[in-house]
Amino acid sequence: MNKFLHNTIVSGILAAAVSATQAAPIYMTADFSGGILATGGLANSLGLQRTNTCSGCAAGSVNGNVLFDQGLIPGSGTGTVTIALAAVAGASNSTIFGMEFGSIPLEFEFGDAGILGGPSIQFENGVFSGFYFVKDFVVNGKTYELNMQGANWTMNWLKSNSSSDLVASGYLNVGNQGLTNRTYFDPAPAQLPGGTVPEPTVLALIMIGALSIFMARSANGYIGREESV
Repeated sequence: MNKFLHNTIVSGILAAAVSATQAAPIYMTADFSGGILATGGLANSLGLQRTNTCSGCAAGSVNGNVLFDQGLIPGSGTGTVTIALAAVAGASNSTIFGMEFGSIPLEFEFGDAGILGGPSIQFENGVFSGFYFVKDFVVNGKTYELNMQGANWTMNWLKSNSSSDLVASGYLNVGNQGLTNRTYFDPAPAQLPGGTVPEPTVLALIMIGALSIFMARSANGYIGREESV
């Protein structure tokens, strides 16, 4: 076999194998938490109290969980980067993004009706810095809006198209310790009539194995021709 052609084939297959391996997402689940700094007139009716006056009670609690692709986290020096959360095979909406406020509790998750923006996870210079999430919801006939921007959130009663009253505002714990209980998540393989689709890393190994057989046969054929001359 022409040596240049042989090297080109080898390089191409190895590049494809490495690319397939690198393209595989690395899914992680993690928990996050926060607190309530201020409350308005309707806060008590929604089961919300300020965290610092509630002495650890449920009415002052903010907590949730998220599923994200760790391979998309930017490096340091990249500024603020917002990454949209997406459906993952085998993961429920509440696993992808779920959040609870107060003692009722008020519960929100990925795929809810009334979502106006997000949910997206944010990183600043490679470090967790909060979420972008905007959603309207109705409780006891009143319409409210939850607005999360990075580490801060507000909850408002939408009195009319032009006015609103604060129900509560607060924060999320962010930074290197903001995402706790990190665990790898294995997505369910996509199903086809003939079986499952191999993971990219498996495909890469298959390609490398096929390459090895091809190279061995090519080398034997070349040696055989040399001996017959």
